[in-house]
Parts: sequence; C-alpha cells; structure tokens
Amino acid sequence: MLALMKLQNSYIHQFKKLIFSAAADVTLANNQDFCEFIAHFLEFTHYHYNSEGYSQAAQLVQAYHYILMEKLLDSHVLAAAEQMELAIGHLEMAVLDKQVRLNPQIIMLNQCILLMEEIQLKIIESLEAILANSRPAPQLQN
Repeated sequence: MLALMKLQNSYIHQFKKLIFSAAADVTLANNQDFCEFIAHFLEFTHYHYNSEGYSQAAQLVQAYHYILMEKLLDSHVLAAAEQMELAIGHLEMAVLDKQVRLNPQIIMLNQCILLMEEIQLKIIESLEAILANSRPAPQLQN
C-alpha cells in the first residue's frame, strides 16, 4: 500500500505542474468550474499526504493496529477519494466550455486525473483487504 501511495505522490507532483501551467491560461483561470476543480484537487492532496503519513508511521513500528487502519480509511483515504471525485466532476463541467475543452493542457489533466483515480481506488482496496485480514476475532460468550 505504501508503494501505491508513493506512486500517487509522484503523480500528484507531476499533476500539480500541469495545473499551475494550465492556470496561467486566462481562459482556464476565469472558468469557475476549473477553479473549483483546482480547489478540490488541492483538498484531495491534503488528505492524501496525511494518509501517507499514517501509513509510514504504521510501517515504521511494524504494527498495523485495526483501529488506526480503520480511522485512516475513514478519515483520510476516503476523504481524499471524495475530494478527487468532486475535482473530477468540476473538471468535467469545465470541459463543457468549448474554449476549455480544446485546451491541450486540459486534455492532459483529464488523462492524468483518471490515472490517479485508479491508483486511489487501489489504495482503498488495499486498505480494505488489510482491514478484512486484521479484523479482530469475535469474542465468544459463555
């Protein structure tokens, strides 16, 4: 899972370069949906970076505590995924504008965010698998 999160960091870093380059285009900078896309994407990165910190801490101590992992999934990874979905929705709305749709940077941003969405899904699936395998056994009552 940590490898996926580091791969996602690499994608995020490259994607931010594309966003800042695209934001220099006045047509894009004045498009409300594109601005909303940027805001949600930056919120996604905030949650992603926090969830990676939890993962590294868990790896360093070599103990994946069930409650910590569940909190990680609930509070950061799923929140990141939610922000990414909102960002994607706004990017899709921005593409409805013909001037925005024809911008080559938008085409690149669209392709990159779909790849990052796939990685985010794999992160969620990995966490869910870890949680399923580490779920505490039910206590039997006398």
